[in-house]
Amino acid sequence: MLTNPVHIPDAQQKVLAQLVTTIVKAINPEKIICYGSRINITQDWGCFMLGDGFLSTANTEFDLLIITANDEKRVEHEIIQLCEQQAKPVGCRINIIAHRLKAFNEAIEQGRRFFTTLYHKGVLLYNGNDLPLYQPKAVLTIATIKSRMETSWNKEFEMARQFFITANHCLTNGWNKLCAFNLHQSVQHCCMAILRSITGYRSQTHNISRLLALTENISLLPATIFPVVTDEETALFDLLHNAYSGARYKDDYTISLEKATILTERVKQLLIIAEHLYSKHLEALTETTISFPLTINDNPNEKN
Repeated sequence: MLTNPVHIPDAQQKVLAQLVTTIVKAINPEKIICYGSRINITQDWGCFMLGDGFLSTANTEFDLLIITANDEKRVEHEIIQLCEQQAKPVGCRINIIAHRLKAFNEAIEQGRRFFTTLYHKGVLLYNGNDLPLYQPKAVLTIATIKSRMETSWNKEFEMARQFFITANHCLTNGWNKLCAFNLHQSVQHCCMAILRSITGYRSQTHNISRLLALTENISLLPATIFPVVTDEETALFDLLHNAYSGARYKDDYTISLEKATILTERVKQLLIIAEHLYSKHLEALTETTISFPLTINDNPNEKN
């Protein structure tokens, strides 16, 4: 496992160090592993801006695996909430996955791709009691990875596709609440298809906001389908986000035909993006390495 986050600039490494310190004090984990980061730097200059007219802003996001003690009593969503509370004062966003040490080691022993990848490529940010991690027994073959990718994709994406077809049927019949519920399920299974096929990670959450955030470690494209940057876009996404329980159990949940139609088109685009990402990652598995000198078997004088 790596110990130097070479891909993260020094300024953001300081933010990361501060974040890890606050998380350790809040939840006392065994280990913290970073497996991704995104840093968007915006630089603005204008004659009418305050001060010298120049403003540089860095928006930083980290993907962290929190490994807790085997006797940890708090469930995953409690750990996640506590960590997110620590991130706000530091001024960054975080995506958290939490597992007990025993579960992590069992996943390594079983050769689960997400965890073995983190073992080899993740950055160990904190090592509390220095308890050992199991070492992966062997590197997974391309054939094994491809088989697992295809199995996960075919199961989860087919569910996403069927939920989307059902949502369209509901929209046509004016069943807007049921349309929203099926769109939610389509997004959930679409994100699960991306995560399971490409990273090997199986999330069991129904929270599509969290699922979309987890896909950012692979690509920013899925999350851009729902740009919650304005009040209108936030309200639109909330209708979809709340449809899982609201459309079924809450009498005050309503969604107009216009909003249901917009969300249906958004989910359609998400499914297209997901298929593109999956195809690209599957193709990358079979790409050949270029080696010189080349051997070219294309002799025009050679007869068939």
